[in-house]
Amino acid sequence: REEYARYHNPTRAVAERKLADLEGADDAIVCSSGMYALTVTLLRILKPGDHLLILDEMYHRSQDLCASVLTKFGIEISVVKNSNLDSLRSSIKENTRIFLFETPTNPHLYVQDLESIAALCKGRKVKTIVDATFASPINLLPLKFGIDIVIHSCTKYLAGHNDVMAGVILSRRSIIESIRELHFTIGGTLDAHSSYLLIRGLKTLPLRIAHQNASAESIANFLAAQPEIKKVFYPSLPSHPNAEIAKRQMSGFGGVISFDLGSADRAKKFVDALSIPYIAPSLGGAESLVIPYSIVVPPTHEEIESGNFNIEPGLVRLSVGFEDVKDLTEDLAHALQAL
Repeated sequence: REEYARYHNPTRAVAERKLADLEGADDAIVCSSGMYALTVTLLRILKPGDHLLILDEMYHRSQDLCASVLTKFGIEISVVKNSNLDSLRSSIKENTRIFLFETPTNPHLYVQDLESIAALCKGRKVKTIVDATFASPINLLPLKFGIDIVIHSCTKYLAGHNDVMAGVILSRRSIIESIRELHFTIGGTLDAHSSYLLIRGLKTLPLRIAHQNASAESIANFLAAQPEIKKVFYPSLPSHPNAEIAKRQMSGFGGVISFDLGSADRAKKFVDALSIPYIAPSLGGAESLVIPYSIVVPPTHEEIESGNFNIEPGLVRLSVGFEDVKDLTEDLAHALQAL
C-alpha cells in the first residue's frame, strides 16, 4: 500500500528490489543513511541485558553508536580482535546476540574470514551483521558465506556520484520484515528522488567498480614501491595480513588505499601537495578523495601519552575515483617529492 510515503513509495520499492537481487538477499530496506541502517537494525534486535560484540576496527561513528548510545539502553559491549577467531570464540557469552563487524575495515582494509565467522556464530546462536560498504556487492557477497545481515552506506559505491545520502539493510525476509516495522515507526525512510538517483547509480555500478578496482590496485602497487612510504594497506598486496582471505572470498579489492607516511606532519604536507583528489572524508564516488586520517579521527589522550596508536599518525586514506590512473599516479609521485 502506498497511502503514506514514510511507509511505501514505488520508486523506493524498485531500489530495494534491485539491491536485494544484486546482493542475493530475499529483501531489503533502503533508508536515509548507512548509520541509520545500522542503528535501526541494532535497536530492533537488541534489548536491555543483551551482549553485543564489535570488531576493534570499524568506522568511528559505528563505534560511538555502540559505546555511547547503546550502553544507555542496557546493552553490554565487548570488543573482538581483528581477524582473530579465538578472540571471537572466547568473547561469546550466554547473552550474546550479535557480532557486528566490517570487511574490509576502515581504514586499514582488514578482511574477515566470513565463512569461519558465520559457522562459529551460528553454532552459538549469535547473529552476524557485516558492513560491507568498502567492498560493494560487485566484489563481495557476504550472505553466500552464511552472514545474516549485510549493511551498506549507499552514499558510497552503490549510488556512486557523491550526490546521494542513503543506506540499505539486506537479509532474509523474516529479518527484514521484523526490522521494517521499527523502521516505519522511527521514520528514516529515503525520499523518492534520492531513490531514483540511487537506481541511476546502480545502472553503472559494475563498470565503475571494475575501473576503480583496477586503478586502485595499480596505485597500491606503485605506492608499495616508494621508499617515502612506511607501509601500504590494500587487500591484494602480499604484505597485507589478510591477502590470502581477500583473494579467496573477494572478486575485486575496491577503490580505497591507506598508507602510512610516518608522521601527521608528513601526511598533511603530502595531502596539501596533491592536485587531483579533493580533501574529503567520503569514498566510492566519481572524484578521488583523500584525507590525513588522524586529523579526521584524532588520537585519544591515552594513545598520545602511551605512543601506542590504533591509527598511525601518518596514515593517509585515498579513495580512487574515475580519473585516469596515469594522471593520479603522476600526482601522487609529485606529492611524494614534496616530502
